[in-house]
Amino acid sequence: CGQETAREPQTVAQSLEGLIDQYATREGKLWQTLSKLFFAPGALTVEYLAGRRARYLRPLQLYLIASVIVFGAVQFFGLNLGLRLYGDHGVHLLRSSRLSGGEDHGYGLGLTPVQIILDHFDTPGVRRFGAMSHEDRFTFLRARRAQYVSYFVLFLVPIYALTLGLFYRNRRRRYAEHLTFGLHCQSFLLFILLIEAKLPAILADALSFWVIAYFTIALKRVYGGTWVETLGRGIAILPLYFVIFFVANLLLVFALLAL
Repeated sequence: CGQETAREPQTVAQSLEGLIDQYATREGKLWQTLSKLFFAPGALTVEYLAGRRARYLRPLQLYLIASVIVFGAVQFFGLNLGLRLYGDHGVHLLRSSRLSGGEDHGYGLGLTPVQIILDHFDTPGVRRFGAMSHEDRFTFLRARRAQYVSYFVLFLVPIYALTLGLFYRNRRRRYAEHLTFGLHCQSFLLFILLIEAKLPAILADALSFWVIAYFTIALKRVYGGTWVETLGRGIAILPLYFVIFFVANLLLVFALLAL
């Protein structure tokens, strides 16, 4: 009936070998999934929705693997994590050090959401935070946020799926299909952020703009339509997503200060 007949439990070495064979070899699921994810925008979602799933990791499984690898590397190596659209300007999830002069042009641990909270909220946690020096604020907030940032990114996936459902409601797709696309896109983004973390500025800039192009191509492949239609919807979706990112980040920072 397909059930294993081995009576003795596997050793750790045997279990590890089985995992490598299943996921990490040239024919394994991980290799097949990552090659499709990186080199064919949207194709992994198309394959999954078409029922061709045996060769690939499940969307949530892929996200969890990406999350463990990326945020583990961030914690271990102290990396900055963000899209750099022009030098250090961009959208940031985490920084390993503050920018000179106290400036931060990203939306991760930048002073913009923090300053909004300091200016408009008066709670014991906010008052304690406001009494710290700029350096202590950064250290305090980064230490707390590092524990929750992976959940924060995962929280954005269903919101992104709702946004896709709004802009592609005429396609009459189920929410689960939008969620699948969102998980694949977010997994790709996490891996790209990790790659960008160690690249020179000019290469990081180019890769950040490639991310925008990647999402546009993925939208076209998954949802169809003309290029003009796809570009129009993509231009509307990305700014809205960044607004949602900013608001969610603001709420996360406020919650961390209240802990």
